[in-house]
Amino acid sequence: MLNTALPPILEVYHPTRVPDPVLSLLQAFLPQTLPVLRRIQFAKNFAERGGTTKSSRVVHVYHPEFYNPADDGSQGQYFVTAYVDLTRWPETQVWLFSSVEVKVSGETSLGCMRVTLYEGEGRVHDGLLGGLFGFIAGLEWPESEGEGVEEIKKVVGRKGKEERKILVGSIHEVVRRRMLAMGMGLEKTEVAGGQEWEWDYKFLFRIEELPELEGEMRQERWEANGRGFYWDTVKKEDVKLVKSRTGIDRQEATLLMVPSVAVRLGATDQAVGWAFLGLDGTVMTLHVEEPYRRLGLGKAIAIKLMREHLGEYATDGYGAADVWVGNEKSQGLCRAIGGRTRWIVSWGILDLESIQNIKL
Repeated sequence: MLNTALPPILEVYHPTRVPDPVLSLLQAFLPQTLPVLRRIQFAKNFAERGGTTKSSRVVHVYHPEFYNPADDGSQGQYFVTAYVDLTRWPETQVWLFSSVEVKVSGETSLGCMRVTLYEGEGRVHDGLLGGLFGFIAGLEWPESEGEGVEEIKKVVGRKGKEERKILVGSIHEVVRRRMLAMGMGLEKTEVAGGQEWEWDYKFLFRIEELPELEGEMRQERWEANGRGFYWDTVKKEDVKLVKSRTGIDRQEATLLMVPSVAVRLGATDQAVGWAFLGLDGTVMTLHVEEPYRRLGLGKAIAIKLMREHLGEYATDGYGAADVWVGNEKSQGLCRAIGGRTRWIVSWGILDLESIQNIKL
């Protein structure tokens, strides 16, 4: 029986120096660990491009009685791992994995999700989440580093240090529910708009199962409907257009730091389609300008992006995309290139002041 009275153990690492046993543990829990593992891999592999800041850290919290990082990802592990960087606002500041995620079945339906926990397990998992966010709540608030820090007051209403809120990303639905049940002040984002919450399907891809590019798109330059196109990457001069086509607040420095693929018109060099691999390795901000749709460009961009750039993160063969549950067109594109829904995630704004009042 679990000894729920034992306090969790918390360890903190620099993202480029996470111990191999911890990385092996995260790899053993793939694919559920994909968001936080990719974020760590990006920090390490893209360090020279700005993949980390002085505030970046990996926080690993575990139950001392039922934890062995040399194990192979068995159901007996109890831990939470998070990548934390408070300077990244208005982008994601915390990515996390909780071992409670592997206790879930029926993950792709909000109404049918089932969680199987034995006596004491729920309390242990909640204690680990509480330990993580208690640690984050105690961190010194960043004042100068990162593009978005000065925007915090304006966006989330922070007044001095009386109100501190952070953006937690790619939260598995079972973790979101447990956070709310514990009394954490988790709010929906502006992206959710009038919806109850910003729910996304987590689509997974296998690189070896992605279809080949069609016809002339396999070449660097090709023609379609009487127009010439060519492959390229997103450049600084494209960022204003890219940002104008998405409702999610993307920072210029991030867009120019992460891998990208663009399609340009041969006659004008104008970008007419693009996508990026995010800090967590997901396909993000995939867009094709209206006059150039129905030419297969969206699918081709996603395929080329994953085939050519996922290896810069890792070689485990996983690709991913987060697609809003109401966006059937984007879901159809993901399925057309071999994507499968695996679980539901969301983003939320967490009031750190609420952590002192949570129920464990």
